Amino acid sequence: MTHDMARGRRIREAISRGKFRKVHALAAELDVSVAAVSRWQNGGHTSLESACALADLLDVSLDWLLLGRGTMDWHRNSAISAAELQMVLALRNRSAATRSNLVGLVESIPPEHA
Repeated sequence: MTHDMARGRRIREAISRGKFRKVHALAAELDVSVAAVSRWQNGGHTSLESACALADLLDVSLDWLLLGRGTMDWHRNSAISAAELQMVLALRNRSAATRSNLVGLVESIPPEHA
């Protein structure tokens, strides 16, 4: 059995930041055993169903929880505006060099201060 220690650390971090202070309460809410939660925290196997339930309950990004992609709260910021979508669609038919130049230009402009 392979263990993913980095995933276990992310699960521990998500639990520590969540509203559940006791593993027993978390396990009861998820309808799993305390041993299962312990196994997850140590990088052991979790089903996709359990991982989804855990991410939802703890309000963390599933991509972050399972794969380490993005940030813990990435799921909250994933909506794309109509203007952003329009820019993406306009860039699709441009060359890689043009896309790179435009990204460089945009990144060189200081963000507006609210």
